[in-house]
Amino acid sequence: MRLLEEEVALLQQANERLKEIQNFQNTLLEKSLVGYYVISEGKFCAVNSTVLSYTGYSQDELIGKDAIFLVHPDDKKQVQKKARAMLHGKLASPYEYRIITNNHEILWIMESVTAILYAGRRSVLGNSVDITRLKSTEKKLLESENLYRTIFETTGTATAIVEEDKTVSMVNSEWEKLTGYLKKDWEGKKKWTELADKRDLPRMKRYHRLRRIDPNAVPRSYEYHLIDSQGNVKNVLTTADVIPGTKKHVSSFVDITSLKEKEKELIDKSQSLAELNTTLKVLLKQREADRAELEKALLSNIKLFVIPNIEKLRKSNIDEKSMIYVDLVASNLENSLSPLSLKLSANLMNLTPTEIQVVNLIKDGKSSKQIADLLSISRGAIDVYRYRIRTKLGLERKTNLRSYLASLS
Repeated sequence: MRLLEEEVALLQQANERLKEIQNFQNTLLEKSLVGYYVISEGKFCAVNSTVLSYTGYSQDELIGKDAIFLVHPDDKKQVQKKARAMLHGKLASPYEYRIITNNHEILWIMESVTAILYAGRRSVLGNSVDITRLKSTEKKLLESENLYRTIFETTGTATAIVEEDKTVSMVNSEWEKLTGYLKKDWEGKKKWTELADKRDLPRMKRYHRLRRIDPNAVPRSYEYHLIDSQGNVKNVLTTADVIPGTKKHVSSFVDITSLKEKEKELIDKSQSLAELNTTLKVLLKQREADRAELEKALLSNIKLFVIPNIEKLRKSNIDEKSMIYVDLVASNLENSLSPLSLKLSANLMNLTPTEIQVVNLIKDGKSSKQIADLLSISRGAIDVYRYRIRTKLGLERKTNLRSYLASLS
């Protein structure tokens, strides 16, 4: 009797343990974020609530239905092939496919299957996860990456992405044109230091290090010498900046070799022009000196050879009319030699030649009668000339004409 009681107690404990396991399994299946289902002979035998939530069907609508009916028509053959491969141990990784929900939505599912015994029959246990959001994010990421690559490739300037350890991780076709190297030989394999001229390396290494500590501590754009695949040294202007949230930086390069050559040519021409300008200044200064020397010689010759002869004429026995001409010649000669003659000429530019003759005679103290006799015109004509001269010079009647003319010279 006691043995029977012990056996009953053991059976009760086993039953309780079985209930705990079943409760655990039910809780696991129903509360899991993963969809679980059992398929026997191609039909749904059991599904958990997660499957119901993402398919939009009720349990009654799924149980007994062909499992393949949920799969998108374009993916059915692929799903069957991969499921068989996994059941036979030929595929280990989960596979992805599309389903059509009860609301006619298309969702992406990631699934794996395994063989089990269910209700005494060989069946398939499937578990799946709704990855629609993940696929959408993946698609957007791919579109963003394609956009980024398109911009990177078609930017029009040589561009490279450099890692913290100086490795060139990505370049575009313009970079290939500039350097003469192929992408496949550089991306992820070589460092940018192999491109830089030795005279620029210390400065550029310092920029590379400081840029990752404080981007504002180094210039964003600067020049350096790049050595291409043929050993040619090129002057390039590079612009570099750290990619936010990373230790990488992106650099763009512009070949300014021809600009540098033109700059040197302009500097050389500018220097030549400066030298020419200095030469012209020396020549102009020499010309001024020669001119002064010529004027000095002319003045000296007139004083030595002309003025004495005029004085001799004045002392000779000539008539009064001839003496007037002698005085007029002497006066005009003095005016021509005087530095102030330009001032007089500027004020008399509007006068006629006859009016200028009258001006010179008045300035020399000749009377109207003497001027009329000298010019062989009437006294009244001289009065008219005086009036015109006053008008053109803007003189009032009370201003003495001779005194004014004398002030000009």
